[in-house]
Amino acid sequence: MPARAFREEIADRLDLPAEAAGCLKLTLLGSRRALVESHRGISLYSPECIEVQGRGALARIRGEGLSLAAMDREALLVRGRILCVELD
Repeated sequence: MPARAFREEIADRLDLPAEAAGCLKLTLLGSRRALVESHRGISLYSPECIEVQGRGALARIRGEGLSLAAMDREALLVRGRILCVELD
């Protein structure tokens, strides 16, 4: 079992929040904002796609007019018209 899947399974079984297991936590706020917590940085940035690295995971936010509204060590906020989110 991959390490990411193992951490997610442990967090689920122990009813822990995603952050405690080092997993990305992504919250969509309508179709205009996305809050990503427990990130490890940005690997791609364009108005159509922002890729956010997590520990063993990648969140790809696709849309139109995307921009990074705020970012710190723990969280980042993406604004724009969000059309889809992919998790790898």
